[in-house]
Amino acid sequence: MTSQDDGQRCDAPCSAIERLSAALNSLVEGVLLGIGSAICLILFAQVLCRYAGASLGWSEEVSRHLLVAITFFGSTAAYKRGGFIGMQGVGKWFRPSIERLILFAMQLLTLSCFVVICWFGAAYTGKAWQHTTTALQLPMSLPFSVIPAAALILTVHVLADIGKTFTWGRRH
Repeated sequence: MTSQDDGQRCDAPCSAIERLSAALNSLVEGVLLGIGSAICLILFAQVLCRYAGASLGWSEEVSRHLLVAITFFGSTAAYKRGGFIGMQGVGKWFRPSIERLILFAMQLLTLSCFVVICWFGAAYTGKAWQHTTTALQLPMSLPFSVIPAAALILTVHVLADIGKTFTWGRRH
């Protein structure tokens, strides 16, 4: 469903949505590195503190929320890089115009799914504002906000792929 590019650059000519998709992916990959590093440091500090006889009461909660963030944001990077299971072989049985039609239909279904996830994720995030996390007493909307944010990024990636599908049709 995605082009098998590295997700980091955009060959000319490139649409605005493709540039936005590439920029978001670069940002997300940096955030993933930061979150992964933070989890490592927090859990290492927790092990040291437990060895010393104390415990960081908040470390497991924060690590759990960061792990969820890695999952959702990681899915955007995986999509951009073409790391998900696809059905590329199905369209190869047909002529290029039918292949492009099948690809477009799959992209529309994917786009619909991500828009629904974004919509309901935003609604759920709003409802969770009054609830707080156990250890830090932060609004649960903060960790839940990763769901609509990731779905929105995935939506941008799919729109960029749809644009590539139509550009690809003009080149072939």
